[in-house]
Amino acid sequence: MPFNKLDHSHLGEIRPRFKLTTNLSIEDCIIALKDSFEKDDTVIGRIEKDHAHFDVPTSEQHYWSPELQVSFEIHEAYEGTLIRCLVGPKPKVWTMFMFFYITVGLITLFGGMFGLTQLQLGHPAPFLWCWLFGGIVLPTIYFSSKFGQKKGRDQMLHLVSFVYHAINEKGDISRV
Repeated sequence: MPFNKLDHSHLGEIRPRFKLTTNLSIEDCIIALKDSFEKDDTVIGRIEKDHAHFDVPTSEQHYWSPELQVSFEIHEAYEGTLIRCLVGPKPKVWTMFMFFYITVGLITLFGGMFGLTQLQLGHPAPFLWCWLFGGIVLPTIYFSSKFGQKKGRDQMLHLVSFVYHAINEKGDISRV
């Protein structure tokens, strides 16, 4: 689900990124977001220096509920602020999926190599089953993450819309 990209070749993207620019200062952007999430019950937010994190309420969360991470930078070319956004699951969920990918990938690679070596030496090679295991489990992990992303799509769009409209109320905003 590519956000804000003219090149839609990132169809496998799990954690979409996009950029916005505004004529507001960093402080004005933070104030606009803080005022908005204090009024809006559908968004939980926290702001730390030049970063902001937005979530959906706990009662609406599931395993892949998105978290929108926003960072602000001074951008001289646009004479304003560059807003970098990253939408993805909670860091604990992301870490868990990465652990699964790495663990299954390593088992598949090294187990399959060991099985192939045993086969070439003329010994029984039950470790060749690791390739079948990896060939089934890795796509399963990927498609479960895509299913979770699709399940959290409406929440993700709500968070992105929230940031866009909160800043747009105070100043001009455009996509980069």
